[in-house]
Amino acid sequence: MPPGAVRPDPGFGSVPKRRGTQAIIYLEVTLKIIRAYLLKLVLVVSFLSSFATAHAQQPPAPPAMPSTGPGGYNYPHASATVQGPYWPDSHEVDNNYRYFFFEPAGPKPETAPVVLFLHGYFARELITYYAWMTHLARKGYVVVWIQYDVGTTLPSAYLGHVLVSWQDALERLENQPFEDHVRPERDGSGEPRTAIVGHSLGGYLAMGVAAWANEQEPMILIVPRPQALVMIEPGGWHVLPTPKMYKVRPETRLLILAADEDTTVCKETAINIWNSVSQIPPENKDFLFLLSDHHGQPEQIANHFFPNTSGYGDTAALDGRDFYVTFKLAVGALNCVFTGRDCAYAFGNGSQEQLGMGKWSDGVDRIPMVWLEDPSGLQTTCTDVPVPDWGAGTAEAASPAETAKRRRSSGPLNSLLSVLLPMLVVIAWRTKRFRTKEPSGSTVV
Repeated sequence: MPPGAVRPDPGFGSVPKRRGTQAIIYLEVTLKIIRAYLLKLVLVVSFLSSFATAHAQQPPAPPAMPSTGPGGYNYPHASATVQGPYWPDSHEVDNNYRYFFFEPAGPKPETAPVVLFLHGYFARELITYYAWMTHLARKGYVVVWIQYDVGTTLPSAYLGHVLVSWQDALERLENQPFEDHVRPERDGSGEPRTAIVGHSLGGYLAMGVAAWANEQEPMILIVPRPQALVMIEPGGWHVLPTPKMYKVRPETRLLILAADEDTTVCKETAINIWNSVSQIPPENKDFLFLLSDHHGQPEQIANHFFPNTSGYGDTAALDGRDFYVTFKLAVGALNCVFTGRDCAYAFGNGSQEQLGMGKWSDGVDRIPMVWLEDPSGLQTTCTDVPVPDWGAGTAEAASPAETAKRRRSSGPLNSLLSVLLPMLVVIAWRTKRFRTKEPSGSTVV
């Protein structure tokens, strides 16, 4: 090699080849990485698309429980204490007289108005309206639930069962030294402040209790005159003896609700009650009509069973129909007569507070209730069909001037039984001395 010459690099000729190979390898690796990320991106997009599609196809949910108002969860009491069962003296083995208390707790008040809760025909299990009664108690009211219709007892005896147990319950709340109860709140005259809430047959029975309270014989049985009657889908016009509804006090606040898909009792009893209490002025009574709404799931069907909170015969156990109908109307009526608050929710003559039903989860308004000045022309999806008259007795007229229009019973014997049986029951009870009994147990909910 001549002096000064530069030795060629042995790998000089292979450099381009080696660099080209590396570039190809880098490109292949880069493409693999890009493909992997693209695949992941496709999977993520596919998942999000599927989720969005599924979410878009999910039907809207019914209106949720409001935070405030009579139907809301702004409870002044953190819990309710359930105590019972109890029986009136001399009726310990007869569950037709069995009753329970739902009392406000957390904190427990010294006194509170008392609500008689009357269940529907054969809806005699305590669990059937448990959430509704708990709501009333946590809003500040003592609730008395009476079983009244056990076994094969004739419906003509139901009123007697209720009257005996109702008076016994009020005495127990006030006078039992060995039981820790919320005592009945009293008005200026010393009478317990009470109201009645009833569903179906219980709604019609409420009229019987209210009428009896105004025509009672002091030596037989004394029950307080209710300040309000809340009747949700009342029924039983052909089952129970018709009370003397014209005797209900004009100052009584009356709220009646019928429903468009109630194919069990339809509307006959509700309208007949309304037409039989002309002594109650328009400003003291309201008639509401609940409409179904099939916009979402579960469907908000205005059937006969929606007031129960166990789910029996209905699309849900607890939903917007409870919060915006039974819960709201009952507490609104109670608050109105006992505290002067929330009257627009129960006796609003068609106010937004009264008729509003909230919104579905997609923001669509739930179809509101309808306020009716005169329900006589009300149309429903069913026709009222008379059921067998189970010894109902002679029907009393809405007023003395209408006695010629009275309905007749199936026979004179049934008429006699329907009149005498409740009186015999209460007379037998009054001949026994009230005895102190320990409660069988209590539950806090």
